[in-house]
Amino acid sequence: MSPSWSPDGKTLAYVSFQNGQAEIYLMNIYTGTREKVTSYPRHNGAPKFSPDGKQLALVLSKTGSLQVYTLDLASRKLTQITSGRSNNTEPFWHPNGESLIFTSDRGGKPQIYQVNLSDRATTRLTWQGSQNLGGQITPDGRFLVMVNRSNSGFNLAKQDLETGSVQVLTKTL
Repeated sequence: MSPSWSPDGKTLAYVSFQNGQAEIYLMNIYTGTREKVTSYPRHNGAPKFSPDGKQLALVLSKTGSLQVYTLDLASRKLTQITSGRSNNTEPFWHPNGESLIFTSDRGGKPQIYQVNLSDRATTRLTWQGSQNLGGQITPDGRFLVMVNRSNSGFNLAKQDLETGSVQVLTKTL
């Protein structure tokens, strides 16, 4: 589950339960060679390649709660990006590669946050709707697309990252 393509289209990162627990693998789709990159107790999930293909953002529960990490693919160095008691999941790279967005329940209900990777400064991006999750930044870096929950239910929405205005794109029946 959770497949993610490398920018060059040669490698697929994904989660497998073949050994009875979640583990993250990399597979060269042309040669079929596979490599297990994480196999920590409990949760190993949500792998996403960085725009330059040199890192993988992922979610681990090494400390008890779900936290976002980056894995340098050359050195295999693992760096914890988020911390605390809240669950932080669903990382997605900003197209410039300098920050990640992620879903966190640190405010009580799931909302989307952005963390600058150089100084770890974290800001909340979403404020409209009771929940916002599963965020992705458009390739031009202008919009955040997400699942938004409001009185009308769960819908896809688009938020302008400059103005903060939110447009609901679907209608729940």
